[in-house]
Amino acid sequence: MINKDTVLFGSFSKQAGNNGCKFFNEKFKNENVNAIYKSFSVNDIKSALQSANTLGFGGFAVSMPFKTEIIDLLDDLDEHAGNIGAVNTVVNINGKLTGYNTDYLAIREVLLVESVTSLHIIGNGGFSKAAQYACQIMNIPYKIIARGNFGNLDFIKDSTILNCTPVENISVDDSNKFIDGIPTTPTGHLIANIQAEYQYRLYKNIL
Repeated sequence: MINKDTVLFGSFSKQAGNNGCKFFNEKFKNENVNAIYKSFSVNDIKSALQSANTLGFGGFAVSMPFKTEIIDLLDDLDEHAGNIGAVNTVVNINGKLTGYNTDYLAIREVLLVESVTSLHIIGNGGFSKAAQYACQIMNIPYKIIARGNFGNLDFIKDSTILNCTPVENISVDDSNKFIDGIPTTPTGHLIANIQAEYQYRLYKNIL
């Protein structure tokens, strides 16, 4: 039952989704944790962050397009988030907001399972930066396909391609292995759930 001691968690993005709500609220219920999770559509991440801090949120996720912008608004950064230059998770401890990145951990797991030895990364935003960092620590060579150069995808054969943009239905040659990072796709949903597991560990540390 929600009461005065219930801890608030959430997510801030341009367009809120339901994946986090379902994932975290089921976790809280199954583990008898007095917390709730709600996703929010926002246009101003600074105001959202200030509101979350004022209301005493335990933590929150950050999604497109705020993963890089939010860095300058935080009190502290985890080493990996600092190296990546993007944050997707914020934890609030006594009013001190610390940024983390769990995207790279999820991407690393998927690249390991898929035995990826080289990668083409579509996009160069916050999610792409996490993918680039995962490649760097795994010594996987990669190339960036900027959103303005999608025509180059037609020339890629026998490779692995990771979509790190919100662009849907990207067409690539059938000889490629295509990993779509959009959460509504099978591979994107898998990545989202893995990174959420890592987020949950961060959140549980303060509960």
